[in-house]
Amino acid sequence: MIEYARTIAMVVTLVVVGACARGPQMQPLSKDFVEGRFSASEAAVGACSAKLAAETSGRLDVVGSQASGAGSSVYMRIGPSGAPWRCHVGADGSNPTVDFMGYGGMR
Repeated sequence: MIEYARTIAMVVTLVVVGACARGPQMQPLSKDFVEGRFSASEAAVGACSAKLAAETSGRLDVVGSQASGAGSSVYMRIGPSGAPWRCHVGADGSNPTVDFMGYGGMR
């Protein structure tokens, strides 16, 4: 009976450790985070990517964008946890500003 309990405990421990090994996936705090839709200009996406790359480190992935009359929003994820960021930029790529959309102050 004790061996059976040890085996169960060992299996549970391995499952928990395996789940943790994948790393956290950071979710955005805002429902306004857009993924999978792309309508911003290449100039807007390029300016936002350059701005965020200059302020952070890690792999950068552009995951979505929205264009409007006044400008565009570009949505990106950084690093292995996928930290969510949004950039507001002019349609021509002018004046990009980036905002972290997750939690924990990760930069």
